[in-house]
Amino acid sequence: MPRRRYAQQTSVAVSKSKGEIEDLLRKWGASQMGWHDDFDSGKVFLRFMWYHDEAPFMARFTIELASKAALTEEAGDQRNGKFSQPKFDKLLRRRGMVEHRGLLLFLKAVFNAVDLGIITAEQVFLPYLEDDQGRTVAELVVPQLAKALRPGGHFKLLEKKDG
Repeated sequence: MPRRRYAQQTSVAVSKSKGEIEDLLRKWGASQMGWHDDFDSGKVFLRFMWYHDEAPFMARFTIELASKAALTEEAGDQRNGKFSQPKFDKLLRRRGMVEHRGLLLFLKAVFNAVDLGIITAEQVFLPYLEDDQGRTVAELVVPQLAKALRPGGHFKLLEKKDG
């Protein structure tokens, strides 16, 4: 039996989830935040800034939504295989509901872990921190991770500096 995705049957609107995320970030101390929706690519970006030891940290999360092509394929009528406009319209209206609820759940969980001293905010958000060119640490590191972790491999970010 396939596993059900978290919030798969949610009826919570994307706008409500975004509002709850914004409230949570504001309560946690974010000084800036913004959403960017790229409807053509099916991506949503959340960026927020907070200060730690007087240094600004900018984090970015990317939510991948089903593309319009994937929704079109899913909108096929199961009886005859033909495209169903009503089914497509429903899928399009629900697009992003599950993913935004998932992001809210993730943020609530990590903020609770930070508050409990299980992990630091810097450790949690490290993969999502952006450099001055808008690239996240994960985007920079993950492509080189296998090479860095193999025996005898090295990675400049992981090397200790003398002095």
